[in-house]
Amino acid sequence: MQNLETENKSGETTTQEMADTAEAMQQEEQTEDNRVTFTAAELEGLIQKAARAAVAEYKKQEEKDRKQNKYHNTFMLMKCYRDAAFHIENAISDGEQLELAGMTDEQQRTYLESIRRSRFKTLIMTAHIDKAVEEIERRRKVADREIEYKAFEMYFMQGMDYAKIAEELDTGNSTPRRWITAIINELSVLLWGMDEDKIR
Repeated sequence: MQNLETENKSGETTTQEMADTAEAMQQEEQTEDNRVTFTAAELEGLIQKAARAAVAEYKKQEEKDRKQNKYHNTFMLMKCYRDAAFHIENAISDGEQLELAGMTDEQQRTYLESIRRSRFKTLIMTAHIDKAVEEIERRRKVADREIEYKAFEMYFMQGMDYAKIAEELDTGNSTPRRWITAIINELSVLLWGMDEDKIR
């Protein structure tokens, strides 16, 4: 018995080691059997399918971002509307309104020209907004949903918050926000036009 143990220690393979080796070889064979092989054409097809899925996902995200940007731009434009109207009414546009000591005639002319240009751009922009907003009001009136336009007007033109609008119009707390969001989405198309892929 002692001699057998000595032989095992000296490097001979035991029954247990042989069983372990056989099991490892069997597992390796099973792994090889489970491998999936593709022809070059099949592999190319899978790559193309994955690429198409990636492009579709990218376009979907791009469209989502574009919609969010349009909504954001329209919302911010309406938020600035009252300030723009104030600028048109109150911008200094002639020398008699200007009271800046130490300005040369040339400096005054340059300054006034800059204000006039800014006022003109703002005038064009607000005129465009006015036309679009008038169309929104007309549509809501035709659809007998004037209360929605009223909420929009109260929020942007009068500067009221959603809670106050809900109280004034006797609606649910989230209703004014929903109405205004719908109008902003509609207004976005009137102001910026339609996306190319929607026209196709």
